[in-house]
Amino acid sequence: MRKFGSILVLCLVVFSCNKETKYSNIPKISFLDLSRSIVKAGSDSIINVRFKFEDGDGNIGFNTPNLFFIDSRSGDTTPFTIPVIPTEQSPENGISGVIVIDYNAGFLLLRPDTAHLKRDTLHWNIFMKDEAKNESNLIRTTDLILVDSL
Repeated sequence: MRKFGSILVLCLVVFSCNKETKYSNIPKISFLDLSRSIVKAGSDSIINVRFKFEDGDGNIGFNTPNLFFIDSRSGDTTPFTIPVIPTEQSPENGISGVIVIDYNAGFLLLRPDTAHLKRDTLHWNIFMKDEAKNESNLIRTTDLILVDSL
């Protein structure tokens, strides 16, 4: 198994609480953007992946892999761990915010077949699970183009 431990995980969560809001206890996510659309494969560049989330019971961070990126090229899954959200930040009426993942392009390589030696394209499908094992919807990022040189 490839080790992704040095990927910078979560700049984390910007909370927004509203006493009138009550979200579903099943997490919901929606894609916002990638910080870049072209990156040199295998470089030390960082791609910021931003998406919104909401969860009715605020149990999305519990110190175990619970956020999953699926590479469109291979189907390989990269797990991330959302840090525990302090109880004072988990309101009874739900929690929402933005998650930012800093994904290191050093883990993104061009495929070795001749069609992809200079350029490749991928997107991620992303979902999360909460502590109760409720699985969010699946979101798709925009395309990311990998090149052998910039």
